[in-house]
Amino acid sequence: MRQAAHWERRIPIYLIGMFLMTIGVNLSVLSGLGVSPIDTIPYILSLILQKSLGLCSTLVFSVYIVLQILILRRKFQWKNLLQIVISIIFGWFVSISGILTGLLPADPVYPVKFLYMLCSIVFLGTGIFLYVATDILSMPADGVSLALAEVTGKPMSTCKIFFDWSVVALTVILSLTQLHNISGVREGTFIAAFGVGMCIRFWERHLTAPLHRFLFP
Repeated sequence: MRQAAHWERRIPIYLIGMFLMTIGVNLSVLSGLGVSPIDTIPYILSLILQKSLGLCSTLVFSVYIVLQILILRRKFQWKNLLQIVISIIFGWFVSISGILTGLLPADPVYPVKFLYMLCSIVFLGTGIFLYVATDILSMPADGVSLALAEVTGKPMSTCKIFFDWSVVALTVILSLTQLHNISGVREGTFIAAFGVGMCIRFWERHLTAPLHRFLFP
């Protein structure tokens, strides 16, 4: 069966996709123009708690797994608890890629910040495309969107938009109440909300067929 074969190809591509996503996360932070919607909660918590972004990403992703259990209840597939492992790996990748992106000039002029933001969108979109193509296990945030779709009967894309912007709204509330400003949500957040999807669609059109031939020969 497709799902049970060729792990030696699928797992490396899955991990590469995750790592590219974390580079995108750190580039969006470095840009200072706002992080992508789904990363706003880990970012704002890292500022409030004064903890690393990698640790906060792991904590938030763990909460997302609990949300899936609460939404799906008996329909929850317990194999999805493996998302805890994915959350830990993702948080570790965030810390490593943060060291790498930390080598780039910090607080540059606006055009360079905008370039950082555009690059973050490309890395996020590419990473998501790669990890989804492997058909292994969804990331915790996407798992919540899938759970909402299953319970409500709405399309996953609709549930993802609802969930992403609910996360952004919660981030704004936390930022205003705890930091007395709005951090992490700027023009880059709104551009990423559309740009990441456009990047994914680009790769779907141009790379899906050859990538699937590689992953599932």
